[in-house]
Amino acid sequence: MKQTVLITGANSFIARHLIPQLAGKYNIKLLTRTPEADNEFAWDLESWTIDEHALDNVDYIVHLAGSKLNDGTPLTEQRQKLVYDTRIGAANFLHKELQKRGQKLQAFVSASAIGYYGFTDSTEEIDENGKKGQGFGAELSDDWEKAADQFKTDGVAEHVSKIRVSLVLGHDGGIFPIYKNMVLQDPSVAQQPNGASYPWNHVEDMAGIFAFAVENNLDGVFNSVAPEPASLQDIFKVISNELKGTDYTIAPFKGQHLVAHRIVDAGYTFKYPAISAAVQDILSK
Repeated sequence: MKQTVLITGANSFIARHLIPQLAGKYNIKLLTRTPEADNEFAWDLESWTIDEHALDNVDYIVHLAGSKLNDGTPLTEQRQKLVYDTRIGAANFLHKELQKRGQKLQAFVSASAIGYYGFTDSTEEIDENGKKGQGFGAELSDDWEKAADQFKTDGVAEHVSKIRVSLVLGHDGGIFPIYKNMVLQDPSVAQQPNGASYPWNHVEDMAGIFAFAVENNLDGVFNSVAPEPASLQDIFKVISNELKGTDYTIAPFKGQHLVAHRIVDAGYTFKYPAISAAVQDILSK
């Protein structure tokens, strides 16, 4: 008998790629504000209500819900509250609902963010033990992970994993289409000197890591970044090479960057470890 995975943030970029990776192995239930399909269930994070059947027979929760932090609008106190409530508040709400039902999960898998890091470490490679930064993004990520941890400390879930999400690249969402248009409109962007590391991941690997966490009952925090670091200028160069047949050399990135050794050590194999292969795949879609 298949176990059941409930996914929050069901309409998100990552969720759209995660659902097909899990669908053949698990029953999938989705939490959304506007349910349409039989496996979709309503919840409301303003009135703090949820369909009474949403949590029935749920073995895993993948928590991807969250209002965008950078949507182009000012980060006012009201907006900060919305961002906070749709992440930490939503996790706390699910935690309380499960406690009321006396229901225990196999695992709670939560998104977090690389906004946790301050990049003040003296090492070139920053792993999951990297120093926490300051400011709203760092505190948000820290509280996000603490909200996930309570599922295990309170006995609501046997396993808890927290996936620190980096910048997601794909053809059907995220920021990559903007980068493609930038190169098309101004090819000189690919000629700029290299800057800082750009912590990226192909959306198939981003979703794949969440699926891997479910399938293997992972515990702890994991950076979800591609194994081979690159700068934003490297990405522009690869896009230009693919679109225009130019010949920019992509040299190995040598600066400070995040690493994903822990998820690799746990057994995950990246489909797109290098930016060249990732861009080639995205542009082929």
